[in-house]
Parts: sequence; structure tokens; C-alpha cells
Amino acid sequence: MGSEKSRFLKRDDGTVYDSVTSVTWMANDSFLDLERDVSYSEAEDYVKETNKKKVGGYGDWRIPNIHEASSIFDKEKLNKDSKGGDIFLDSVFPPGAANCTWTSSTRGKEAQIMFYANGCPYWYEKDDKTISHAVRLVRRDN
Repeated sequence: MGSEKSRFLKRDDGTVYDSVTSVTWMANDSFLDLERDVSYSEAEDYVKETNKKKVGGYGDWRIPNIHEASSIFDKEKLNKDSKGGDIFLDSVFPPGAANCTWTSSTRGKEAQIMFYANGCPYWYEKDDKTISHAVRLVRRDN
């Protein structure tokens, strides 16, 4: 019996390629990089700084849409968030990340997050920092 082949390819440049959705994720989220929660505008600033640094050799990182963010939630995979709680992300992503990510889905003063503890999307005010908000950036090869 062979082992199941992972859909994720972890690269040495701090990125993770998803063969199912054909996008590349940053292995770390903003919480792992900044060691603090971020508001939506701080997540946008994080995108700008990441693109300036050309993480993984790329300058086109962005906040994921809700479909991309939900695509990496997996009830069969278990990881730990920054507070030691269970989140359902593949272990290809380092433990200690936030339990959610901001998404690019917005409405007025709110933006949608993807919560990795239960797989549900929620709307939060863009300046809310109550549940360890962070962002995990994504990009698509052109």
C-alpha cells in the first residue's frame, strides 16, 4: 500500500503550491511573520510589504478570495493555531498561525474571514482584532 500523495508541494522559498487549485500560498501567514493580529488595512499593508520583498521571488501576492481561503480547510487534517487550538489545515503549513484569514470579499466596513477551526466564513468589521485575525497570502501563476 502506497501513501497518499499530498496535493501540496512545499518549496524551499517559503511557499506552498496547491496542485488542486493551481495557486501558490505563502507557507507563513501574517501572524507567524509579524507576531501580532492585523486589521484589514494592516493586512493590505502586509501585502504591499510582501510584494516589495518579492517573497518566493514574486511581487504579485494578494489577499485570497473566500473560495481560495476555504479550499485549504480540510476536516481530515489537523494543525495548531497560535494559541494551541485545533485548526484544520494541512501540516505543510507551519503550526502557530492564526485561526483564520482575511479574504478579499468585502461589503462596506466589513470583510469576510475564513475560520479554520470550523470551516465557516464570517463577516467582521475591517478593524476588528478580537479573534486573532491574520492573512495568508496567495498568488496564481500567469
